Amino acid sequence: MTGKKTPIRSLDQFWKIDDAQLKTPEHDKMLLWLLKKENLRKIIVKNNPEAEKWDWEHVKIHAEEYIVSNSGFRVGAPDIIFIVPRYICQNCNFTHKNTENCPNCDSNDIVVYSHDHQQHYSRYFIEIKPKIENFGATLRQLKLYISYGFEERAYIFTKDLRFKEEFEDQGIKVIIPLEMQSKLD
Repeated sequence: MTGKKTPIRSLDQFWKIDDAQLKTPEHDKMLLWLLKKENLRKIIVKNNPEAEKWDWEHVKIHAEEYIVSNSGFRVGAPDIIFIVPRYICQNCNFTHKNTENCPNCDSNDIVVYSHDHQQHYSRYFIEIKPKIENFGATLRQLKLYISYGFEERAYIFTKDLRFKEEFEDQGIKVIIPLEMQSKLD
C-alpha cells in the first residue's frame, strides 16, 4: 500500500513560523558569541545582577535543542537553551540557584546536587533575532516556547530595540549586544 507520507514537523514549523534570519551571517555571529560561556554570563548578569551568584562553572549551553512536550512532540528549537544548576538549603528546604547562601533564609547550609541530575536545573532559552521583521510572529514564536515551561525564563537577543517594552510587558527579557549597551548607558 502506497500512501502519502506526512513529514514530521514541529509546532513552530506547523504554524509556519519562518525564521529566515537563521541563515544570515549576523545571526551566526550572534549565536557564536553567545555560545561562549563568559559572554553569556556577562550579558545575563547585566540583565539580572542576581545571576552573578549562579554556579557558572556548571551552566550548560545547548544550541538548537528542541523543546519536547510531555507527549514527545517536538515543539520547536530556540537558538540557545541554557541550564543553571539548582541547590537546596538544608535549613529551610528552599531550592535556588544561588551558590553563596540561601536567598530565602540567608543560611549557608546549601546542598549541591550531582551535576548530572536533570531534575535539579532551571532551563532558560534565548531566541536570536538580529532584526525584528514581524513583532506578532516573533511574539507568537516566543510565547509558544514559553508555554512549555519557560515562564520568566525567556530571552530575546536583538539589536532591534523598537519593541523592547512590548516584549518585556509579555515577560520576555530583551538582551542586547554589549557593544550596543555601552552606547545606551
